[in-house]
Amino acid sequence: MTLPPPTPLPSALTPALQAELTEFVKGISALTGIDFTRYQRSALLRRLLPRLDLEATGSLTALLDKARADRACLARLQGDMTLHVTSLCRDATYFQLVRQQIGLLATYPSPRLWVAACATGEELFSYRILLHEAGLDKRCRLYATDLSATVIAKAQQGLIEPYQLADHERAYQEAGGQGNLLDYCQLQDGQLRFHPALIDGVVFSVHNLLTDGSFNEFQFISCRNVTMYFDEIGQEQAHRLLHQSLTPLGHLGLGIGESLRHSPHRADYRQLGRGEPLFQRIR
Repeated sequence: MTLPPPTPLPSALTPALQAELTEFVKGISALTGIDFTRYQRSALLRRLLPRLDLEATGSLTALLDKARADRACLARLQGDMTLHVTSLCRDATYFQLVRQQIGLLATYPSPRLWVAACATGEELFSYRILLHEAGLDKRCRLYATDLSATVIAKAQQGLIEPYQLADHERAYQEAGGQGNLLDYCQLQDGQLRFHPALIDGVVFSVHNLLTDGSFNEFQFISCRNVTMYFDEIGQEQAHRLLHQSLTPLGHLGLGIGESLRHSPHRADYRQLGRGEPLFQRIR
């Protein structure tokens, strides 16, 4: 059996495709309860086109029809569009800089750290380990949020895939780890997990950066590799929320390639380090 060639990526959004994508976004937002209208259209399309082939649909309109009739298809589609990609101590030089700054949390009586868009938890555990090695794990309260309840449930399990262990260990060491990653893991029920102490006390919650409001005041916010997928208006909305939630002199961590360009409060920050997306709110 000869399979048809994959759907080619369009060089540009034609008016017809733009209109079809707009209707698709409206429909899928209604089905999932997640507002995708402020996501970059080109980024969404790159994720959706492979799904056309996998679901054997020839158009976005047909894909939406299938999602309406097939809940499993809808779940796969939602996973594609939200794209929860993460890893432990992602971007070593960034986390080296965080290690230099994290001690400032000791100047607060009850510091709070928010990991926004925590995905399956690797980013959360990266900070949890850093706080432990800085002697702050007992003092700092961590909050981890994501728009997907499914990935939050995975984060709460703290599972480590065996094939990922070597990469996680390497990233931990490159980020300035003070021990061995296995010091923070345990074998339980035949599965390798992060130690429960890294999960206990973390407040997990569903939260959407585009539609939900501020829920606390934080001295450190990590929102990495998220805003890059929003359009300009979406980035403005998200950064307004982050600024509202961050205390003066607090730290904001973004992803490599992200910036404060579309933040209405960019003048209130200074960048720390050389080229690293770690910022301090100065007013």
